Amino acid sequence: MEKNLDENEDQNLSDQPKQDDDDFEKQENSSDLEDQSHDEEQKGKRIEAKLNEAYGKQDDLQNKYLRVHADLENLKKRAIKEREDAVQRTRSQLISDLLPIIDAFQMGLTEATKHEGASEIVEGFAMAMKQMHSTLDSYGLIVLEPEKDEFDPKFHEAINYEVNNDLEEGTVVKTIRSGYRLGDKLLRPASVILSKLEAEK
Repeated sequence: MEKNLDENEDQNLSDQPKQDDDDFEKQENSSDLEDQSHDEEQKGKRIEAKLNEAYGKQDDLQNKYLRVHADLENLKKRAIKEREDAVQRTRSQLISDLLPIIDAFQMGLTEATKHEGASEIVEGFAMAMKQMHSTLDSYGLIVLEPEKDEFDPKFHEAINYEVNNDLEEGTVVKTIRSGYRLGDKLLRPASVILSKLEAEK
């Protein structure tokens, strides 16, 4: 009987360390799982932080690209505008220098029409004048000859008055010298004579 008790105690004692080992192993496995889960969580956070940093850099680069692109577009537009302005200034200066020559041609043509035997000369002058005006028109030159128009101080220069009861006072009766406009820019005002009503006696 005692022998059986001793054997049972030995059995219980031998089973006890085995159970402790199992518990310890379970705890160790649980701890390993927690550590592994923690490591994965940390790794996930690090990856997320790197992704956010990469996205932030991408946004920054995109903003810089957009700013540089806008600056280039503005620079291109400014260069085109400056080039157009330079062309317009040169054209304006050149045509302004030609105006006295056009006046001289016009005076020569007017004088030539007074002579009966100069019809061929008049015809040649008229053709040359027409061709010159056609060329200058293609560059945007507008001739101001405002007969019967209302006087406009922006484009006309009154040099005299003439009594004319058929027209309203201040109407252009005659253009003495043609004016010229290039686009919106006035190169020379038209020199005109204005109408005035006859004074009552």
